[in-house]
Amino acid sequence: MARGGGDPIEQAETSAKLYITFDELAERVHQEWIIPKSSNGKHVDQWINTLRTYASPVIGKKPVHLISRADIFTILNPIWKTKHETARRVRQRMGVVFDYALETEIRTDGNPVADVLKNRRNEAPKVQHFKAADWVEAAAIFDEFKAKDEVGALALCFTIATAVRSGAVRKARWSEIDDCRFVWDIPEGNMKSREAFSVPLNIQAQLLLEKAEKLKTGPNSLIFPSPAGPDKMLSENTMRKLLQTSRPGLTVHGFRTSFRQFAEEQKQFSREVKEYSLAHNVGSKVERAYNRGDYFDERSELMELWGKALAEAGAFPD
Repeated sequence: MARGGGDPIEQAETSAKLYITFDELAERVHQEWIIPKSSNGKHVDQWINTLRTYASPVIGKKPVHLISRADIFTILNPIWKTKHETARRVRQRMGVVFDYALETEIRTDGNPVADVLKNRRNEAPKVQHFKAADWVEAAAIFDEFKAKDEVGALALCFTIATAVRSGAVRKARWSEIDDCRFVWDIPEGNMKSREAFSVPLNIQAQLLLEKAEKLKTGPNSLIFPSPAGPDKMLSENTMRKLLQTSRPGLTVHGFRTSFRQFAEEQKQFSREVKEYSLAHNVGSKVERAYNRGDYFDERSELMELWGKALAEAGAFPD
């Protein structure tokens, strides 16, 4: 024991924490918290590069426990109006670094990012929402493209039939399909929520998979591979460009809104079933903790109705 009764190892660790700079801690958070939780390499790189560009010049070499709210204001204020979305991301990512500092007791006097510029008016342009077709038009689009054999058309129709995000469709592999249960089990790494999700496959989705069988090269191969090669993922622009040839202005993501509109008309299903069909969280964290069900049976019924609506698209008037 050191003189005075203190533990010399503990004292050394405490002293070391006092000298950890923001740059050092940001890199540590990037390695320990960000990289393991993301399968999106582009996002992982953007996360740390944003901090290197905007935060490091001001606080990069400063010990974490000495960084003040004034320092945070100095970083954010110049870009709050002109680059508001960037400023918001910088603010959020700095907040994560300081949360880590608090958890590890590198810092003990609160998160300096909290509330800085929180109430300042955002004068940046409003975010534009995805343009979506109503569900009848979505069904007509499905009917138009399901007759095409190209992989982009198959992927687009499968996206419409399942109401799943296009990213998960592009990453989908045959090993995720349960042929006995007619279920697509999406792994957590392919979901925006980072939670695994099971999608009931209606008859239209099943028929599309039958057509896609000709592209299959193995039990774990991509369902909708790029024309450039069976092991290459379909480009994120493929479905978008294909859709633009027929319906300029519409977005692939908008078909989730089309499905939600259709679901809203099905009064026999609860809001929870409709939202969960889109893999949306419903209720607070506490409510979700008590409600472990995923409404699979009800979602199966709803998806079958959606598939039937898509199948009957040819009967809809122009």
